[in-house]
Amino acid sequence: MNILITNDDGYRAPGIKILERFISRFGNITIVAPENNQSTTSHSISLNRPLRCKEVSKNIYAVDGLPADCVNFAINSKKIKPKFDLVISGINDGANVGDDINYSGTVGAAREGYLHGINSIAVSIGNKKNPKFELCAEVFSIILENIIKRNMKNFFLNINLPNRGLDSLKGIKFTSQGQRAYGHEILSKKDPRGNEYHWIGGTDLSYKSINGSDIDALKSGYVSITPLKTDYTDYEFEEFDIKIEND
Repeated sequence: MNILITNDDGYRAPGIKILERFISRFGNITIVAPENNQSTTSHSISLNRPLRCKEVSKNIYAVDGLPADCVNFAINSKKIKPKFDLVISGINDGANVGDDINYSGTVGAAREGYLHGINSIAVSIGNKKNPKFELCAEVFSIILENIIKRNMKNFFLNINLPNRGLDSLKGIKFTSQGQRAYGHEILSKKDPRGNEYHWIGGTDLSYKSINGSDIDALKSGYVSITPLKTDYTDYEFEEFDIKIEND
């Protein structure tokens, strides 16, 4: 099995290095990741400028672009040889739950893989201040082993791991996407030269407690596995007639 690993934190991030070490037993690993941190870049791709890619060591490539760029480049470029069977994006230091999936570069990279017809997983840790990558990578490797054994096809999974090891893990739950708010405040300040600048979402994050959601599972100490789709159609929308009259 050929596995592509990427992230949105950059190829030097500890999460991607530890992930590689824990899952290397499952196949041939290639890392193609951003040269620098590209968090919250969602599924953006670079169409208006060229990309530069350098091989920093064997099978590890740094791209001066966005997370989705890295996946697109890895799959389609002649520079990188393997035909990939699986894309894994992570391990991200911080949860990607609820509405995070719309903003997350980690999830966006996995989505790009899925759009290319490759099974894809985004994996994150639910703690940004002191992520326990080693413990969480061990948990994820067990989950991945089960996924591989089932020979699953055509999946796009968003996995969030509580910041704990096997000994204190409550279990694993398949979940739905929850709801998370980023705050509606623009925080405005002035720099030392008197020029105004602004931060989006200056207030604390808030959550809705929804039974069966990724947020509820993670807060309760469970691994959250949320199967995702790329079809955004609202099939419950009530259609109505729109008449266009020609004069």
